[in-house]
Amino acid sequence: MDGRFLNRVAVSALISVVAIGGALVAARSIVPDTAPVAPVFRLPDLRAVSIESYMLRASLAHGTVLAGRICAQCHGFALGSEGNAGPVLAGVVGRNIATLPGYAYSAALRQHAAQIWDDQKLSDWLMAPARYAPGT
Repeated sequence: MDGRFLNRVAVSALISVVAIGGALVAARSIVPDTAPVAPVFRLPDLRAVSIESYMLRASLAHGTVLAGRICAQCHGFALGSEGNAGPVLAGVVGRNIATLPGYAYSAALRQHAAQIWDDQKLSDWLMAPARYAPGT
């Protein structure tokens, strides 16, 4: 290695550092590093809602289609089948919460094991699991 090679390496490194620094300064002047004044989107209000009025208009056919699209990715629907990531949903209404054998429920959900799944509890769970069983 001669002196010219080392000079080239030093100049290349210096030019790279100056270029990166200049790009950083330019980026910060164009895109300010602050939070937006208002959120870009808002999550829906996730309060517990009584579902009685919705159940009057409920459609088994539509619910079956939705469950097939959304829930079937993680859950099985037939007795004796296996869910992928979640427990089998066959017979879930009327079953004690977090008691299906062979599935590891969170400690937060196991605290509800004395309760029985009904339509309202399922709605509350699906709307906001972290509100229904904090720590889940």
